[in-house]
Amino acid sequence: MNASGTHVVDLNSRDWRAVTENAENAMVSYPLLVGEDGRNNVRAKSNWLANRTFIAEDRQGWIIVGSTKDAFFSLDRLANFLLQTDLDLKTALNLDGGPVACLSVRSGNYRLKHYAKWEAQVADGDVSLLQAPLDVPWGLPVVLTVERR
Repeated sequence: MNASGTHVVDLNSRDWRAVTENAENAMVSYPLLVGEDGRNNVRAKSNWLANRTFIAEDRQGWIIVGSTKDAFFSLDRLANFLLQTDLDLKTALNLDGGPVACLSVRSGNYRLKHYAKWEAQVADGDVSLLQAPLDVPWGLPVVLTVERR
């Protein structure tokens, strides 16, 4: 983020150092779900289903952070789902990396927290549910803070 604002940028054909050179803050994640061309950017189809968390930018410049608390999505299905909403997304980025896409939001008196407990792998019509061990200390895999200036 810098004086020009906050953006979700496709780094596929850009040098991340040049993109973030004047930024006060930056983060990188993978994969980009919705590309700057407005299409599904996920190349690999997968049957790995999980709760997902994402950050997106709409065409008006608003930043949207979302999570699928009760829905299992593969990455390509999440991209398709986001494109079918009325959010008018310019770009969307998956925030991946830890205990089943945790989400905790605190703003003023508003509190929201959920940690999913399951993932599923589908192979040859069989569904294998993977449950997190009960002794795993849940925490956020990616930490993103937003503050007023």
